[in-house]
Amino acid sequence: MYKIFSSYKTMMILLLILAFGAAMGTFLENDFGSKRAKEIVYHAWWYKLSLLLISLNLITVIYKTKMYRIKSRAILHSSFIIILFGATITHYFGLDGTMHIREGEKSNIVIVEKEKININFYVALNDFTLTRYPGSRSPSEFSSDITIIDKHNNIEFDKQIYMNHTLIYGGYKFFQTSYDDDEKGTILTVNKDPGVEITYLGYFLLFLGLILNLFNKHSRFQFLISKIKKMPIAIFILSFGLFFLNTPTYASSYTQEYFSNHQKNSKELAQAFGSLVVQSPDGRMKPLDTQNREVLNKLVGKNSWRGMSANQVILGMFSRPSMWKKVDIIRVKTPKLKSLLGISKEQKLAKFTDFFNEKGEYKLTKEVEDANQLTPSQRGTFQRDILNVDERLNIAFMSYRGVLLTLFPLPDNERNKWVDFKTMFGLVDNSEIKRATSRLLDACYNRNYAKAFPYIQIIGDYQKKFGNSVIPSKQKLEVELWFNEISLFFKLSIIYLLFGLFLLVYGLSSMFYNKLINQKIKTLISFISFSLLSLHTLGIATRWYIGGYAPLSNTYETMIYISYSAILASLIFLRNSTIATAASFMMAGIFIFGAYLGEIDPQITNLVPVLKSYWLSIHVSVITASYGFFGIGAILGIITLFLFVLRNYKSPHIDTHIKNITYINEAVLILGLTLLVIGNFLGGIWANESWGRYWGWDPKETWAYISIIVYVIVIHIRLIKKIYTPYLFAVLSIVSFFSILMTYFGVNFYLAGMHSYATGDPIPIPTWVYIITIMVFSIIFIAYPKRKLNSKENHEKHI
Repeated sequence: MYKIFSSYKTMMILLLILAFGAAMGTFLENDFGSKRAKEIVYHAWWYKLSLLLISLNLITVIYKTKMYRIKSRAILHSSFIIILFGATITHYFGLDGTMHIREGEKSNIVIVEKEKININFYVALNDFTLTRYPGSRSPSEFSSDITIIDKHNNIEFDKQIYMNHTLIYGGYKFFQTSYDDDEKGTILTVNKDPGVEITYLGYFLLFLGLILNLFNKHSRFQFLISKIKKMPIAIFILSFGLFFLNTPTYASSYTQEYFSNHQKNSKELAQAFGSLVVQSPDGRMKPLDTQNREVLNKLVGKNSWRGMSANQVILGMFSRPSMWKKVDIIRVKTPKLKSLLGISKEQKLAKFTDFFNEKGEYKLTKEVEDANQLTPSQRGTFQRDILNVDERLNIAFMSYRGVLLTLFPLPDNERNKWVDFKTMFGLVDNSEIKRATSRLLDACYNRNYAKAFPYIQIIGDYQKKFGNSVIPSKQKLEVELWFNEISLFFKLSIIYLLFGLFLLVYGLSSMFYNKLINQKIKTLISFISFSLLSLHTLGIATRWYIGGYAPLSNTYETMIYISYSAILASLIFLRNSTIATAASFMMAGIFIFGAYLGEIDPQITNLVPVLKSYWLSIHVSVITASYGFFGIGAILGIITLFLFVLRNYKSPHIDTHIKNITYINEAVLILGLTLLVIGNFLGGIWANESWGRYWGWDPKETWAYISIIVYVIVIHIRLIKKIYTPYLFAVLSIVSFFSILMTYFGVNFYLAGMHSYATGDPIPIPTWVYIITIMVFSIIFIAYPKRKLNSKENHEKHI
């Protein structure tokens, strides 16, 4: 029995059970709800037993290997046992419920599931306050002014509870969670956690152990670093960019003359038009240039159209809608949808008029209704295209009518609401602004663009007079306009890809011919790398300044940050290896380029209340940084497999390069796992301090937990010496990255009903997923080694 519990194989089996069980739970939750998933998996006896067994396994492994002799290693592994012990106390003896109170009333009832529990003091709600973003229904903050009434101890005091700011009294913790629709009542989460001190002690030891493990001279990581420092590096080749031209076509000579004139003569006016301030639907105040770019990007997938800027396009659509409805400006993807619209399958864009028949009826009414009735998982490529195109059509319609051009602040409005042209004419009693806007539209309609500048100025003056309290500073507006114009991140993605590609090609060729790099080329590589990192840093800092918060709140921003972490990791830890540097830049370029594909929205938005916390910056920055390391590891794994393909008896030095890259890969994955673990447990602290629970088995956090288990297996697979090889490690570093992709993309875009167990409907997996999977497994199959490496690394000394 002792041998079984102290076996590394037993550890791997138990970890696999935990990972596969959690993965199954996410799909069960999707189809049958969180309660059912907890009953079958998370709170089931077999899952709890697995956690107990792996704790016993860890204890016996610590004793068997005498791990306690190395403090950092002992602290790290013991911390998990302490965390599980604290979590067990919380699970069985804690309380987690809600309390609902109306203004002017008090309550001592906590509802836990369907059970009512009375606590020994009252909470009275004096006032509930909800603050919204300017001109929007989106909540900015909400808070409860309460009074604690404890007659038993003759204590009474007032306190304000709001998001991320809690109240602790009588062993209970109160969190602001939600509110009644009429904004006259509050919903508080009430939590009692007897295991919190033990759990936090475990967290502290975990963080301490992970950090010490990176610097302890006896650790595996330091052993790998010592190997990496002895490696040679390769070379750099300069890259270039490609530009693509698009030749416009128009329906008639008059139409052609209008668009030619508009393109040539409206540039300066459109630029002035874009410098006006607009209030977005979520209340963010920003230059109109930003919104116009977002609208055009939605319509055509680009920031320009037929040589015209976004400001020119939106100005034209509003001033001459009848003309713009007859040009191709709405993106359509699927051939089936193009056939329904009656346009050529080669066309990428459709006209607004293509969507309506001779009677003015919408051609896609039935298809849109059918697509909306399907769950996200049941929608195929055609259904998704239908809904996306329907959204684009509505955006185009609003652009023709000027509904999105909320440029006019309502004087003396408590909510600081701004309205569009039509609403302004109906609600604002200001003859000057009405006359200016009318003349602006007339001048644009008649293409007298030079005469329209004074009217733009009058609108700008009106904004400053009646909306100055919410208008960003002049400097911030100018910075945002400049940032829009340079398109920094997209250009960086192209440079990163080309830089990484050429580094990779030369690096592989230098390995094959066993050449080294000279010092001048090495200095040039470092200079270019640091220059690119500086530009990336500038871009992130600028976006932070514009938005007013760390740019880590949406998919686009985190993809930019993951790319940044990959480059930063390369320059700090991997600069002695050209192959690792190439992998870092390629991975960064792929992630940034991917941020501009599909439906990922780069828009800067206001934060929801729960994200207004310093924990957002800490938790998200650490956890997404780990993804950069794992991405580098996956690319290094692919490079290793290519080297296996290139192996032959005439080039024995390739075996040495394979082992060297394996060392680098393992070090990279250790760093990634360190950050992923710290980031996830920091998220647990944030969750507990903000809404009273460390872990809710939400699919996103569950797949992060699965990813941790997966990479723990990959890092420790070398301990099973009978099966470990550099080839296996390379394969696992590639395959394990799919867990990160599932955590980052899959949960958001595909998990919501990927497969309905209730209906048996098929999984609509995108074609590119099949292509990438086939390519990866083809490389794995082709690269399978027919003979062992020339020498074998001794792993026994560095467990």
